[in-house]
Amino acid sequence: MRSRNPGSQRRALLQGVFEDNQKLVGPPVSKQRKTTVWWSMGISLLVIVIGLMVVGVEEDGTAEPVNSVEILTSPDQRILASQDELVASESTTDVPLSRVYGLGVNTIVLDPGHGGHDPGALGPVGLSEKTVTLDVALRLARRLKSRGYNVVLTRRQDVSVSLQQRVLDARDHEADLFVSIHVNSVPVDTLAFIETYYYSPRGDARAEALALRENSNSGYSVAQWRNSLESLGRTVRDEDSRRLATHIQNAMVSTMRKINPRIRDWGTRSGPFMVLVYTKVPAVLAEITAISMPEEEQNLLEDDYREQLAIGLESGIISYLSAEDSPVITAD
Repeated sequence: MRSRNPGSQRRALLQGVFEDNQKLVGPPVSKQRKTTVWWSMGISLLVIVIGLMVVGVEEDGTAEPVNSVEILTSPDQRILASQDELVASESTTDVPLSRVYGLGVNTIVLDPGHGGHDPGALGPVGLSEKTVTLDVALRLARRLKSRGYNVVLTRRQDVSVSLQQRVLDARDHEADLFVSIHVNSVPVDTLAFIETYYYSPRGDARAEALALRENSNSGYSVAQWRNSLESLGRTVRDEDSRRLATHIQNAMVSTMRKINPRIRDWGTRSGPFMVLVYTKVPAVLAEITAISMPEEEQNLLEDDYREQLAIGLESGIISYLSAEDSPVITAD
């Protein structure tokens, strides 16, 4: 039979629930303790609201991104781990990206500049760049092979090879590094210097003038060049090319100054060299000296001097690879 006073029935039910809960919680708390409990609950609620706000910002695609580190760490650590700090630390790290990805080096392609009907630069008594670069490349190949590397040369004889074919050879042999060897020539015949280039779309006036000479008869069309420019965002290749250039430059200068104190260090530079833009691996163009200086041309006629140039290049390559901790993989 239904009760005539449902209100009193509900009150009795709620009173029963309250009494059961009190037995579980314990005796009633004092007014002061109630205040403390309410403050605690209020603070907890505030923390929850702030947390929801932070998560909301992170999930909002239009808001500023929030690094997950910021949510998980203490306020002091959060400041230290801000995105600006992380970006700055990443941009100044000296760890090559190829090492970050655990990439090893097996095949090194050496590219002796010029050849055949293209002699390259000529010395005062007629020594040609194409002869010097091939000789040094062969010496360098021998030294690198003795270390267990697979070495490929884009030419082994006095033959003409287009820049396009040189790059295709590197791709066909799955090159891990590409080193193009050249000898410079400048109007001032009292200068002998070393400089090493890595790729950039533009360079200073002298770099572009040199590139104009080195890029002649490249074998590429404008359309091919434009298509290649669309894929120039290869960060690993670009960063490691700059590192490789730095290691080679430093080693070359250190090696050659021991036997020729007059040789100058013209540093690493960037320039628009076609043989570098199409190479998908770390690639440099090394100008190992200047043949236009009469004394240097005489030096280049000596076997021991050319051997030292090869040793300098070898030291730079090995220094770069050692910095990467790249394993030496013995060729089959």
